[in-house]
Amino acid sequence: MGFVLLARNIEVDGGEIDLLAMDGRTRVAVEVRAISGPGDPIDAVDHAKRRRVARLGRLAGAGRADFIGIALRPWGFELHWLRG
Repeated sequence: MGFVLLARNIEVDGGEIDLLAMDGRTRVAVEVRAISGPGDPIDAVDHAKRRRVARLGRLAGAGRADFIGIALRPWGFELHWLRG
């Protein structure tokens, strides 16, 4: 079925969530990272950032926190998805 986008740039106490979406019956907080250089954008999401996004997501009613990395390449882009 896919994700249904609920909102973008959600302000919650202590931070911001890039995207809030529904995956079936699960509300998901999504952090998006984009890079234009070499490497995997998901590498920029350390454990502390994962915990922070999960905490902010819970404040917004999310049951899961996912991370999407977009690597801009000369030939197009690569999409990396880390499900929480």
